[in-house]
Amino acid sequence: MSLGRTLKALRQKQSLNQKALSALSGVSQATISRIETGRVRQLRSSALKNLADALGVSVDFLMGDNEIFANIPSTASPMGSIPGVPAMREDRFRQVADTLDAFIIHENGRVLYVNQSMADMLGYRKEELLGKNGIELVLAPQSRSITQRMIANNSSKAYEVLMVRRDGGIFPVEITGRNVSENVRLAIARDITDRRCQQTVARVQRAGLEIENAHDLGKVVRILGDELEDMGLQFEAVGLQIIDEEKNLLTSYHAYPEARGYRSFQDAVDLQESLERSAPLRSLISHWHRTKVWERGADDAFLQMIQETSLGSTYRPELLIDVPFSQGMLGLGLSPGSSVGTECAISMLTELAQPISFIVRRLFDIRSLREELESAREQLLAQQRG
Repeated sequence: MSLGRTLKALRQKQSLNQKALSALSGVSQATISRIETGRVRQLRSSALKNLADALGVSVDFLMGDNEIFANIPSTASPMGSIPGVPAMREDRFRQVADTLDAFIIHENGRVLYVNQSMADMLGYRKEELLGKNGIELVLAPQSRSITQRMIANNSSKAYEVLMVRRDGGIFPVEITGRNVSENVRLAIARDITDRRCQQTVARVQRAGLEIENAHDLGKVVRILGDELEDMGLQFEAVGLQIIDEEKNLLTSYHAYPEARGYRSFQDAVDLQESLERSAPLRSLISHWHRTKVWERGADDAFLQMIQETSLGSTYRPELLIDVPFSQGMLGLGLSPGSSVGTECAISMLTELAQPISFIVRRLFDIRSLREELESAREQLLAQQRG
């Protein structure tokens, strides 16, 4: 928020007209009017201080980008103990603050104040966060350095981090920060899980449109794995099973996350033969026929089946989730001790199932067209020879 807008908002919240503020601050009414309408390019530091003192705020607050506080009703009572807050009753501030977007006030990471929205998002009670080092407590390790850098540079640019809930769940968040005094900083946090899911879907769709052969589906699965890992999902592998009953073929594509070596795998097996000797595969096909999500632990039968594939004995997930789509199943093997909730994982896979289905259907159509063209070419050659 600009100086003029901040000044006007604070003045109106204290029920002051420009003439009254002029009398309190010693700054002329004409100057106040020009400030509020954006017609003042430079202002003496003494005038800024007088205006800030009259309104009961710091100069930093008056000059800063404090939209979240400018919307809080204020009174002319003495300033509360929360740094950077305009003159108001502290209890009134706390009451209104809990209705706003999630935000936290901290001093070099040490939490000075947190509103209810932030506490709810993280799964803590507010008092459990006060006085703690927020960087170490609620940020994933890979997000701490960028946060410290943004604080050190007093940057107001939005940036993305991974936050950690009390239950260990990791989720993507957009942070916008701003200093409200010399060492005190306001950080607004927005959960961007839905936005990142939409971005993942879009990227997977773009990747799918760039391939023309089924064996290139491994690239799409690789990209999907990268996106899920960037969102903080802890998993052993992401997989795509293409079930082609007409051709009696089961083709599997898997990708490890970077944490497990960043490898990709592809297997193609005779469908009927595999069904006869693998109970887990029979259950998978049964769930696919019934279009049912299949969630289960990785039992001995599954681990035995996996040893016969490219994944081998090193792939040992704790929980398996498979979501059906028209041509197969989209699966995820969650890591032992993973904090990812199954509802969250199922929701993400379900969101991705439709674009994956579109990609596979497109490849099937391309394959059918090629087969038809090849058949027509052979018929034409036969006619020419005859």
